[in-house]
Amino acid sequence: MKALGTGHSQGVLWRDVEVVRHAGPPQLKFHGGAARRLAAIGGASSLLTITHSDKVALAQVLILGR
Repeated sequence: MKALGTGHSQGVLWRDVEVVRHAGPPQLKFHGGAARRLAAIGGASSLLTITHSDKVALAQVLILGR
């Protein structure tokens, strides 16, 4: 949501961003308001990296243009 530039606003909701993994690195799927915002900013895809320990979790997202 931060990578889209909206945070939790402008019609972008938590349920609009999904993390999926199919025999490779995790990827994001955008739905609803997040998909509309991605298109509005000229985004075509994204890159996601996730890491965690027993005390900290971290994710980084890059939005890639067309």
